[in-house]
Amino acid sequence: MQRLTKDEVRLGMYIQRLEGPWLKHPFWRQSFLLTDPDDLELIQNGEFTAIVVDETKSLSPTPVGIAEPESEPAPPAAAPPVVASPKPGPAAPRAPTPAPARRVSTAEEIDRAAASADKAKRTVAQLLAQARLGRAVDIARVIPVVEDIAASVDRNPSALISITRMRDKDEYIYVHSVAVCALMVNLAKQLGFAERDVREAGLAGLLLDFGKVVVPETLLRKPGKLSEVEFGLVRQHVERGYQILKANGYPDAIADAALHHHERIDGSGYPHRLKGDEISLLAKMAAVCDVYDAITSRRPYRPAAAPADSLATMFGWDGQFDEKVLAAFVRSLGIYPVGSLVRLKSNRLALVVDQAENDSLRPLVRVFYCIGSRRRVPSSDLDLSAGDEGDAIVSREDPVKWGFTNWDSQWTNVIRAGPAAAAA
Repeated sequence: MQRLTKDEVRLGMYIQRLEGPWLKHPFWRQSFLLTDPDDLELIQNGEFTAIVVDETKSLSPTPVGIAEPESEPAPPAAAPPVVASPKPGPAAPRAPTPAPARRVSTAEEIDRAAASADKAKRTVAQLLAQARLGRAVDIARVIPVVEDIAASVDRNPSALISITRMRDKDEYIYVHSVAVCALMVNLAKQLGFAERDVREAGLAGLLLDFGKVVVPETLLRKPGKLSEVEFGLVRQHVERGYQILKANGYPDAIADAALHHHERIDGSGYPHRLKGDEISLLAKMAAVCDVYDAITSRRPYRPAAAPADSLATMFGWDGQFDEKVLAAFVRSLGIYPVGSLVRLKSNRLALVVDQAENDSLRPLVRVFYCIGSRRRVPSSDLDLSAGDEGDAIVSREDPVKWGFTNWDSQWTNVIRAGPAAAAA
């Protein structure tokens, strides 16, 4: 390992670590091979105290800029004879483009996603505690959380998003931050954001509600309807969150999303009653992700709504959300999100266990119940996008209607254990 100044860094070096004010630089990768001239320029213009380079992984055996042993200057050389220009030699080796994360099934990812969510939840709780005490919110601890969540979404978008729906009502604010981060990452990818911007969207989602540190917990946990005065206190969280993020040097786009994620397209939101394109794209995205997670989560004052029902409800709220952003959000989750109970044309009930990559209407389902006999049957998986058995979804179903209580725990256990568990 070598510690260099930013002016000593050259293309071909393997950046192991960037040291300095993390708030000021755009790199989300913890370590990477420096091959992009634009990235080199960003480093050289950044506010770094040191750049740690791993020589063994660099394209050049000795990084440029490290001092060589001193020697006597050589005498001036005679002018070289004029010769024909040599033929171009072989091109310098190019660094391989990192392979995209391998797509895995929900069953493969769900335990890893649960561990990531738990770790992220603890970090968010600690950072909120720091903010309550007026301490700086350390971005060096936030970035690895976003990276971990983004990596899980890359492997399987449904696993972490689905697992965060299973939360205790007393830990809502922590898990909500994690869930919105994952939803924002997934939506940004659907909208075609560059990797750097995907991570920024995830960071915005994670920090949306940091301003709630100033709201009394009795109000956040109140089981009944808030009074006008109480609601006014809760609404202050957006401006307080903006102030915290700006004071800690977070990018303007992230602070703006925290300030305006309760604005609505028709101007009915707060705090500034912005309309349409007065609202930034990141804030429009945050509005959708924030509301979806809120209504699919158990709260002190109401039960959770089913994911598919929630999407249908949000489409019915005219003027609330940007139509293009909401449509992309639905595509990112699928019309029938993982964990949904659905009725098939074959008069059977099935659990949605995974999404088809290019068909939001025809997911992979696990059939486990016969409606005619009203009993469980040996389970089997159907890939509806492949036209298995000519079956199709005809409706969403309420698990309680069919006697499936504590549905969130049931469906995750079924996914973990495989098809045989559904018949148990």
